[in-house]
Amino acid sequence: MDIRELRYFVQIARIGSVSGAAARLNIAQPALSRQLRKLEDELGAQLLVRHGRGVELTEAGAQLLAEAEGLIEHFTQTLNKVRGGEVPFAGQVVLGVPPTAGLLIVPLIFRRFRARWPEATLLPREGISSSLEEWLFNRRVDVAVLHNPTPVEGVDLQPILSEHMVLVTSPASPAHQGAEPISLRSLCELPLILPSLPHSNRRLLERMAIQHNLRLNVAIEVDSVPLMKAMVKNGFGAAIQTYAGVAREVASGELGARPIERPALPSTICIGTAQESKSSWMIMEVARMLRSCIAELVQTGAWAGARTIAEPDEG
Repeated sequence: MDIRELRYFVQIARIGSVSGAAARLNIAQPALSRQLRKLEDELGAQLLVRHGRGVELTEAGAQLLAEAEGLIEHFTQTLNKVRGGEVPFAGQVVLGVPPTAGLLIVPLIFRRFRARWPEATLLPREGISSSLEEWLFNRRVDVAVLHNPTPVEGVDLQPILSEHMVLVTSPASPAHQGAEPISLRSLCELPLILPSLPHSNRRLLERMAIQHNLRLNVAIEVDSVPLMKAMVKNGFGAAIQTYAGVAREVASGELGARPIERPALPSTICIGTAQESKSSWMIMEVARMLRSCIAELVQTGAWAGARTIAEPDEG
């Protein structure tokens, strides 16, 4: 076994696809597949299960992935020591972000990450929170930003930000009444454009409706935020989003945003890491950097309508 085989395996496991890893590594897919088979033969264990959507880790593969990145980093640092150079971090950290929040977070943290660890790689991956939770559990991402996550065994969740959801309307819609608040009961009488389950926002809304003995009037299910905005603008219904997600369109007059009261609909952003990542200094450092970036976005007003949640040890 050589270090190159481990690097190839890590890329395939992280990306979840042999073809995707081949493109990132800039090598032919058949050659990458041969290297993977060679590694499996040397270890006497199947590391990945191939299927139509890509690959999934076996138990043996998950065990190897948990150790492989540390071995690669140790090897890199050892070479630097022998050559008499500095010992910078030169590994890879995969950051999972939801679509709207990712537009705010990724440019800022990418700039800071590259300034601090120029030899390392920060790999952003975009997905809805339910997908990000699964990727954390399967080690497809190292740290993730999650909307209203469901507690999952093996994943640590740190609340970082709180914001209230608003009713999003077209200016031409009868439901558009400026910034006048609307109750949850009245909101449920409107035709709504909502994401499908198990989207985190949909889970939150369904839970709140059940708690108040109400039923959502779901006219259209749309998972894409840009498509949802387009459908609202064209008068097909109203949507429920965080204010930050529509602040730009509200400022330009393309959309309206009404506060939701009686009750308000709080949305919580968490930073998620796999529990086993506590032993990884690098992942914990990136999680701290992520928290700092989000706090800055709130303080500067770039993350509109949000407030940060103090860490437990901050009192």
